[in-house]
Order: sequence, then structure tokens, then C-alpha cells
Amino acid sequence: MNQNYEINFPQARAQSQSWILAAFVTFFCLVLAMASVRFVQPFATLFHGLGVDMPWPTRFLTATYSWFLPAYFLSLAVAAFTKEWLSSDFRLKRLISVRILLAAIVMIGVVFFVLYLPIITIAAKLSDKN
Repeated sequence: MNQNYEINFPQARAQSQSWILAAFVTFFCLVLAMASVRFVQPFATLFHGLGVDMPWPTRFLTATYSWFLPAYFLSLAVAAFTKEWLSSDFRLKRLISVRILLAAIVMIGVVFFVLYLPIITIAAKLSDKN
């Protein structure tokens, strides 16, 4: 009985670590899904009010931010939560969780780059005139 306990204890520990990581990634993606509209909306109203000629990525983001970003982050949260039942390999579960977390972090960077892209193009145009 003691030998059986020693064999199963590392598996149970790995499984609990996998669930904790999945819960963290799911929570992080849910927070981003709720907050994404709030951090894009000021930029959208600013650019619309100024009448700035926006690059196409910024136009796409400001036109679809109310549904695209929450849908993206919610799909990542669902993927992080459901992958726990799809595989029994603990290393694969952790790898998928880390990839989902990286996809969320990279998307945050892409969103901020796209939001600052009109400001960068305006600054480039102003520096060319001098």
C-alpha cells in the first residue's frame, strides 16, 4: 500500500499543478475579456473625434473591439479550461496552458501596438516635414 501511494503521489501533485495553472490562465483570460473593451474604447473615441487618418489595422480594431477582443479572450479561457479533460498527459496540459497564456500576452502587445500605430504615423509625418 505504501508503494502504491508513492507511485500515485507525483501524478496527483502534477494534476493539481495543472489545474492551478489552468485556473490562473482562465482567470487571466476572463479578466482580459472584460477589460479589453475598456482599454480600447478611449482610443477609438479619440481617433474618431480627431478625424485622424488611421491605418487599416487600427480601423479594423476600433470597428470590431466590442466583440472581437472579448470573443478572442473568451475562446482562450474556454480552451484553457476544457483542455483539462481532453488529455491525460500532464506535461501536454502544462504546455498548452503556457501557450494559451502566451497567446493572451502577445495579443495584448499587438492591441497596444495597433492602437499606438496612428500616433507613430503622425509622429513620422511630422518629423518628415521638418
